[in-house]
Amino acid sequence: MAMDVQPWSARSLLPHRAGHLAGRSLAMTWCTMPSTSIRKFEYDPETRVLSVWFVASGRQYDFLDVPPEIVADFKSAFAKGRYFNGRIRNQFAFRPVATSDSSGSC
Repeated sequence: MAMDVQPWSARSLLPHRAGHLAGRSLAMTWCTMPSTSIRKFEYDPETRVLSVWFVASGRQYDFLDVPPEIVADFKSAFAKGRYFNGRIRNQFAFRPVATSDSSGSC
């Protein structure tokens, strides 16, 4: 199975949203991945909102006030679903988001 490789690394910066915290990027990040439970995620460090799209339902949820360190660990975790269930789910307030994006790409 071919992986969807993004043209940036975990420490890359998008010029319009650049910043650092302990050497980690604070740029808005997003990622699609080969996961059986999570289709993609996006993070906005200015609002500390982590948006997650799920494979089974196709639904998007926003998780509120998520620290950038958690997002960096989530991004680098081998098992995204396991990390999400252990460190994000039931740990942060969330809201469902109505969305028309079903493409699976960023």
